[in-house]
Amino acid sequence: MLTLVLVRHGDAEPKVDGVDDKDRKLVKKGVKQMRRVAYFLEEMELAFDRVMTSTLLRGYQSAEVILEELGEEDKKIETLSELDPDKEPSEFVGKLKEMDNSTLLVVGHEPFLSKLVKEITGGEVEFKKGAVAVVEYDVTKGSGALQLLLNQKVLKLM
Repeated sequence: MLTLVLVRHGDAEPKVDGVDDKDRKLVKKGVKQMRRVAYFLEEMELAFDRVMTSTLLRGYQSAEVILEELGEEDKKIETLSELDPDKEPSEFVGKLKEMDNSTLLVVGHEPFLSKLVKEITGGEVEFKKGAVAVVEYDVTKGSGALQLLLNQKVLKLM
């Protein structure tokens, strides 16, 4: 069984002419959102075997904040183009078959994350910025179950 902890990046700079979308940085609110996610993950006592993010700066920065808050800033963050917002999840799901019996922190974007959950579980979900989900995925059966999905409104109450 594979445990996927899926996180949508925190709030980032607005889109402006002349700045490539992939270079948009987290803003203060986005950093705060990722700290809330880290607090929740710490309370859940989840330990990550691997940390993966898209190639977009705000995704990478979100993973950095989470790891820093968890005291694991030395952990390697893998950047995968398969996690970019415009990608279809099938290629990433294929890679998951090689990672059985591990827990992965995956930081990404919409619409990729909701498509990933649908492909694995069949469920329709929406990831707001700063949302966190836990999905258990049986790689041998090729199916999984959504264990939880929390948005920032809920995380603020914890």
